[in-house]
Amino acid sequence: MYFDLDGTLCTYDESFESLFRRAVSPHGTPTDAAYEAYVERLLTALDRCEPDPYRRGFETVAEEIDLDATPAALAADYCDIEVDATVVTADAKRVLDTVAATNPTGIITNGDGEQQRAKLEFHGLDDRVDEVLVSNSHGVRKPDRELFELAKARLDADEFVYVGDSYDEDIVGAREAGFRTVYVDGGSVAAEDAAAADGIVSSVGELLDDDSLPAALEGPFASQA
Repeated sequence: MYFDLDGTLCTYDESFESLFRRAVSPHGTPTDAAYEAYVERLLTALDRCEPDPYRRGFETVAEEIDLDATPAALAADYCDIEVDATVVTADAKRVLDTVAATNPTGIITNGDGEQQRAKLEFHGLDDRVDEVLVSNSHGVRKPDRELFELAKARLDADEFVYVGDSYDEDIVGAREAGFRTVYVDGGSVAAEDAAAADGIVSSVGELLDDDSLPAALEGPFASQA
């Protein structure tokens, strides 16, 4: 059983733009243009699995506004602020504990390896799973089938299930690699597309509710208490 991280197990209590402005404000004026340049460069770096994507983003910011801190220092500050803004509910932890009690369990997430693992450690999720695969650490991103195939090789199981909140990256990618899928539906995907998943829930905590999933998927989420 594998889970996505951002948007599935982990959410944020503040917008990314607000986090950016908090990181930049002590060192310069966080303009809209600077934020847009930062986002574009950061996402490009993440898509390409480049090293130090946050530093690369803030290098672009330094071209837009005057700063009294280096891009590397700003990146470090931002990453700390972002981790502090993450939220993992008690229900999400209970889901992981329930699944891990009887199944090999892991996380597949897009993002920077150091930053994603910092989130896991901050919330104690790293100790709840057997494997963690982060896209930038392997040079390939979801929905690429290669990352899901690598995940299958990491856990000893006859069948694999993936839980995620991005239809294109999580559900489509995992299904192409032979996973059964559970879509954490935020309502942004057409109903007919969302129905392509094997199960649909409105939040990860709902996985522990009776009758939230088809009978074939209920087993891993059944409490052993």
